[in-house]
Formats: sequence, C-alpha cells, structure tokens
Amino acid sequence: MSRHLPPLRAIHAFEAIARLGSVSDAAEELSLTPSAISHRLRRLEEHLNVQLFYRANRRMILTDVGREYLQTVASAFNRIEQASERIVGGMASDVLTVHCPPSFAPSWLLPRIKGFMDAYPTIDLRIHASPEPVDFFKTSTDCEIRYGSADWTGLDVFPLMADSLTPLCTPDIKQRICNLDAVDALSDVPLIFSERAPIGWGEWFRGKSFRRTLNRGLYFDRGYLALQAAAQGLGVALESTIFAEPYLKRGELVRLFEPGFGDVIISGHALVYPPVYREVRKIALFRDWIVAEAQETVSRR
Repeated sequence: MSRHLPPLRAIHAFEAIARLGSVSDAAEELSLTPSAISHRLRRLEEHLNVQLFYRANRRMILTDVGREYLQTVASAFNRIEQASERIVGGMASDVLTVHCPPSFAPSWLLPRIKGFMDAYPTIDLRIHASPEPVDFFKTSTDCEIRYGSADWTGLDVFPLMADSLTPLCTPDIKQRICNLDAVDALSDVPLIFSERAPIGWGEWFRGKSFRRTLNRGLYFDRGYLALQAAAQGLGVALESTIFAEPYLKRGELVRLFEPGFGDVIISGHALVYPPVYREVRKIALFRDWIVAEAQETVSRR
C-alpha cells in the first residue's frame, strides 16, 4: 500500500517557520529564498486543505490546526534527530517496546525481566503499561501482552498462562474469620472491588449460590491498587493469583479459601503481535523467552 504523505520538503519548511516565527528566518536556516519557502508552505496548505498560519506583517502565527499539526511534526523530527545522533555516536542498538496491562508489569514481568536483559544485553527494553490495547501501526510497540479472551484476529497469538481469581486477605484477617463459614466470613469484613476485573464480587457470590448485599467496601480502577489495599488489611480483594504472586510469596496476602472452593478460572495472558513482525529477531527472542518463563510458572503452580 502506497503512502499518501505531503511533500516532505514542505513539511520541513512548515516546521522551520513555526519554530522560528517567520518566513525569512526559515529561509535563512534552510539556505533557500523566502519565495521558495512560501511556495512550499502553500503546497502543504493546499495538500492538507487547511490554513496553518495567520499572516501578521512579517510574523507567522500558527492557527489551532497548525499548532496541532506541529506537535506531531516536531515529535517526528525530534525522533529522527535522536535516532541519527545515536547512530552517528555509535550508540545504536535494538530497542524492544513491550506493552502490557498495568498490573502485569510489576507483579509478574519485572521480577523476571533481568533474565532477558542478561541473556540479550544489546536489546534495550521499553515497557509501556496501560489497560487499553495498542494500535501496532500507529505506535512504536513491537509486541503486547494482552489479558482476557477477546477476538484478536489478524495478530499472531501465543498463549502464556491461564489465570484465576480468588479472595485474598492478610493472614491476620484470615485468622480472625477462619472459623466462620464462607458467607459469614465475607460478611464480617469489607470487600475490595477492582472495577476492571473480569469477574466481580457479585458474580463470585452468584457462582457460589450465596446471597450478599454488595454495599460495603473500597472501589479501585486498577487491580494493583486493590492488592495494595488488601495487603494493608483494608479488606478482602477478589484478585488475580498471577498479579498477587509477589504478595503471596512474601506472605503479605493469603488465600481466604482453598483453591478448589475459592478460585474461579478465567482466560489468561497471551503475547500478540502482527504477522509481519514474525521474523524480527528481537521479537522472536522475547517471544521464546517469555513463553518459556510462563511455562515454568505454570509447572511450578
């Protein structure tokens, strides 16, 4: 598919005018005549079918559209400049950008990532975390760890590990309510809600055929905040055992019930990327590494 880009010389002229504030200064910087600079700007405005500047005597003032366009253009120029400086300075390396859910990075990925860094020291890692999936062709993301069971048609998908949700609390809370039956135990402490969890407390209670009015507790929009609140003894969280792994290892959180009763199996995590990235060496190395790490986690559990 061919690109429908504006004339690159015109974009260069636009950026110089916007940065310097005048056609004459831009012409001097680019070693062109003011007439040539003005001609390039007109070509760009005609291509975009918008006005990018207000003309005020000899000063050029960006329109609202021009300011918005400059943000993207200037960012692209800065990235080109930085990449060029790294190559000239001998600092160029492979950069692998991995996107993942916010709770996955601190709980599972970061405690293991040193193994990948030690094995492949020439690959620079960039880890971005947000709950929304990325558009691979509008960002610099190389691969993404996704959570759930959505239809990811058009991407290569490598399942990593299934996950389960279970009620989690501090050892003190469990000791205090351990002699009560399940519904009484959960009636005696506040519940901690994670608004993005695939299964909430209401579904968990219905699955156990319990009747419980869900009118008490703390609400968070991130799972890692729910886990932190539970670790501080603020209540019982219904959270991922993978996300809770560091807390469980340190003994700060424990399962309130045995896995056979308390756990609810949900779809887990998968590594995804576009098929055109399949042969990219840095992505293939990361894929093989994280799949092996996930298999080790599953076998240990």
